[in-house]
Amino acid sequence: MLRHDKNGDLLARIILFGTGRQNGKTVIVQGLWGWLLDEGRKLPAFDGWTEMLAAAHDAKQARKMYNRVRSDIEGNPELLEGIKTTQWAGITAGPIEFDTVTGQPGSVRGSSAGAIAWDEMLTQRDWEMWSALSPTQSAQRNPIMLLTSTAGRADSVVLRAFYDRLRRQATGDAEPDPKFYGAWWESRDPDVGLDKDGQKRPLTKADWLDIGNANPGLGDGRLTRQAILLDHDILPADEWRRERLDHFVDVVADSAVAPGKWAGNRVPAPMAGLTGPYALGVDIQPGWERASIVVAGLRPDGRIGIEVYRDLRRTEGEPITAARIIAEVAAFPDIDNVLAIPYDQVSGGAPAFLRHYEENGLPWDPLKPAAMVAACMDVMERILSGTLAADDRLLDAQVAVLAKRPVGQDGAFRFSREASTGPIDTVMAMTLAAHAIARLGAGQLIY
Repeated sequence: MLRHDKNGDLLARIILFGTGRQNGKTVIVQGLWGWLLDEGRKLPAFDGWTEMLAAAHDAKQARKMYNRVRSDIEGNPELLEGIKTTQWAGITAGPIEFDTVTGQPGSVRGSSAGAIAWDEMLTQRDWEMWSALSPTQSAQRNPIMLLTSTAGRADSVVLRAFYDRLRRQATGDAEPDPKFYGAWWESRDPDVGLDKDGQKRPLTKADWLDIGNANPGLGDGRLTRQAILLDHDILPADEWRRERLDHFVDVVADSAVAPGKWAGNRVPAPMAGLTGPYALGVDIQPGWERASIVVAGLRPDGRIGIEVYRDLRRTEGEPITAARIIAEVAAFPDIDNVLAIPYDQVSGGAPAFLRHYEENGLPWDPLKPAAMVAACMDVMERILSGTLAADDRLLDAQVAVLAKRPVGQDGAFRFSREASTGPIDTVMAMTLAAHAIARLGAGQLIY
């Protein structure tokens, strides 16, 4: 975590650290934060810091890390000579104040943090808290953003984004980024201790070896086999996978669209005779195993024509990358007649898409969360009213597994890839393209 160059500047700004439960993640952060408050803050790399934070989704969780560090300091008379501790008003070490921060409005106001430790990152269900905290480090030298967690659930969107980033760099699907460092312990087999029907079975010697891949504390005595056996006996299969094997668990839901409603949008040759203008929707499935580019255009009959332009799949010799997607978009035969190329603002390809827009002028259009909700609700209404025109088996397959989740109040929702029972990248790309061309065709500004 603390690798540095010859000038003493840290290489990594963001650090992801994940194991199964009770393997010592918090103890490592506790020791590192305590060292920073004592010896570390005196190093040139950190001597400009004025604030360190313990971050979590609520005050109770954030206070756990704070109280661990406070307890260490108060138990050491030498440390107490130079560090002032309080239970609720922060810890002061020279120019640095260490305190907690949560997702509550105003919690981060005025902060300028050198180090931020996130506990149980799986509880971050949107990017709001991250968006509020990340800028507080922009003016710091050698800022550290340390994320610790066990594997998340379907709605652990922030953790999943960084986990996917780590996997893609580890497998060579993405270029290494020295500003990001990750260490993740998980079993090789996500179904260790389960039979083919997902039911518990006795653990074998090979099972214990693989369980150890997710639980490094099992090798040094921190964890016992008895504790893990109890988890194996009691936890439901999905929680066993998540808590002990450190694998993400997807939650499934009923399809959002009845088959008969989607069938009302089937039209042979939906784009026949159209000469533009067009919109190209782009979506990347988490994990970067697949991505879709869908083209949409306005038909004379008032429907929105939909066609899958590219169905990209990761292969052993050709990973999905932002550069590959950009090249496919740029190769669209009538690219000069494309009015918008919408994509989800939190997509892993967003930085590259924005850079391509700035350098080449193609109309890449990042949609914020509220705009994504509007797009999903708009396209759902069009599906139900039969005003789309599509004829594609891939869309048929993905619509059949599509699920949605509520967002905010008044019945708002968006399509949920976490709750869907299969990939929905093509449906999402269709949603972005159809919504964009509908707005532009009606003379409205795109987001």
